[in-house]
Order: sequence, then structure tokens, then C-alpha cells
Amino acid sequence: MAIQLFQRLVQAEILLFVISIVGFALLRLLPGDFAEVLLLAQMDGTLPDQAAVAQFAQDNGFNDPVPLQYWRWLSNALGGDLGQSFITGEAVSRDLALRISRSLILGVTSLATAMILAIPIGYFCATHTGAWIDRALTALSVVGMSIPNFWLALLMALFFSLFLDLLPSSGHGTLAHVVLPTLVIATSVTGIIARFVRSRLLDELSQDYVRTANAKGMKRRRILWHHVVPNILPSTLTLTGLQFARIFDGMIVVETIFAWPGIGSLLVESLFNRDYPLIQMCFLVIASGYVVINLVVDYLITLIDPRVRGAI
Repeated sequence: MAIQLFQRLVQAEILLFVISIVGFALLRLLPGDFAEVLLLAQMDGTLPDQAAVAQFAQDNGFNDPVPLQYWRWLSNALGGDLGQSFITGEAVSRDLALRISRSLILGVTSLATAMILAIPIGYFCATHTGAWIDRALTALSVVGMSIPNFWLALLMALFFSLFLDLLPSSGHGTLAHVVLPTLVIATSVTGIIARFVRSRLLDELSQDYVRTANAKGMKRRRILWHHVVPNILPSTLTLTGLQFARIFDGMIVVETIFAWPGIGSLLVESLFNRDYPLIQMCFLVIASGYVVINLVVDYLITLIDPRVRGAI
């Protein structure tokens, strides 16, 4: 198992290395003169003269070949120097640490909310198949997983902030600021997990071992909690891990709409400002989040289900 974990770590490092190269190359392919666009953003839209652009490019090494620029950036990043923002002049590491911590707050609260809602809903639907409550909850799950985040965010902001005046529609700092972004992100994740739990439970309940247990007179609650639930736990954990990674996708939209200062809104601001050091690190941080979450999920599955240890 230690060898498999080491192999996964090596694969993850290779993947992040490739992502860093692709991200670096894509930034260089953006239209317009790279140095001129950056300098234009720093000067609040004032068109710089060519001498200033040439000096800026020279000072920042933009005239060097792109592979050399990448190597210089990678060497500094591995040494702990992530550079400085071209717009604010602040250290990139400082901005990232602050924004990541706020995004993690939103991610953890969203996933916890989704799990608290989704698992009971899925369980209740599977154990009341065909009843009106099953049909109603299933329909709500489909609506929840289908509705776009940006549209739901606007609806909730209009209803809870402008109409009812109960919750703030933007900003951060209090528990009330967390509620609306959390509900928006958790809605789609809840629908997906609830439908998955319902489907997996129904599949397991139709298996021969369940019929055998029923024929022997075993209580239904014991069958569910001692045999069925442990069987669906690894696949549910895998899906939950993937959804946790998906949450960070939704954050880019939700953080922008609710003005939540996380890594998603930082990426959007950086893209508008062409703030190259921040964009590059935002790409890497989000990609690293995916990789780390998948590694943790794989490791947890091997602990729960020894049968899959050879397959991971």
C-alpha cells in the first residue's frame, strides 16, 4: 500500500508539473503585447509609451525565451518565492494564503450542508420507493442539481437580501455572510449525492444476499446498517470527494456574485487585470486542490474497503 501511495504521489507531481507548463504557455498566448497589457493595468488604463513598455519588459525578463522565463518562475516557486502581484505589489503567497482560507471555509460548510441533507434524503427515498414523498424529494433533487449556480445565487440574493432583508448579499466577516453562498453551492451537490445514495441503496436492496437475510428473518434495520450501507460507503465516498473538488468550480461564480474574497474571485480579478503571477498560482492552487482531494479519497477508500487496495 505504501508503494501504491508513493506511485500516486509521483503521478500527482507529474500532473501538476504539466498543468503549470500549460498554464504558463496559455498566459503567453493571450492576445496583445504582454508587457503593454500588464503596464496598462498598473497605470489604471493610461496608455503607456513604448519606452516605458520596453523598460518594463526588460525589468521583468519578458524579452527572454519563454522556456527560460518558465524555468526562472519554477525555480523561484520551488524555493518559496511566488513573486509579487503586478497590480498591488503585495506578495502572492500572502494574497493566496488569505483567499484560500476563506474559500476553504465556504467549501467545508457547503459540503457539510450537502452531506447533512443528501444522505437522509437518499436513504428516505430508497426506503419509501414509489411513495409521494419519494417522488417529491427525487424531483427536488433533480431541480437542485440542474439549476445553474449563477441563477440560483441571483434568486437567493433578491429574495433573502432585497425582499426579506434577512441576509447580506455580499461581503464577508460574519456568519450571516456565509449562509447564502453556502446554500447556493450546496444545492447542486445535495441533489447529486441524494440521487446517488438512493440509486445505490436500491441496487443493493435487490441483491441476493439481502433477500437471503430477509428470508432468515433478519430485521430490515440491521440488514441496512450492517450489510447494505457498508457496501455503498466506498462509492459514496468517491462521489463525495469528486463533488468536493467540483465545489471549487462553483466557487468561481458564487464568490464573484456574493463578493466573497476567496480564491475563485481572486482568479477572476487576476484575469481581468492580467496579473500574471496571481493567475499562474491560482491555476496551480485549484489544480492542486483537485489532486489532493482525489488522493485523500483514494486513501480513505483503501482503509474502508480492503478489496480495492490492488486497484488504486
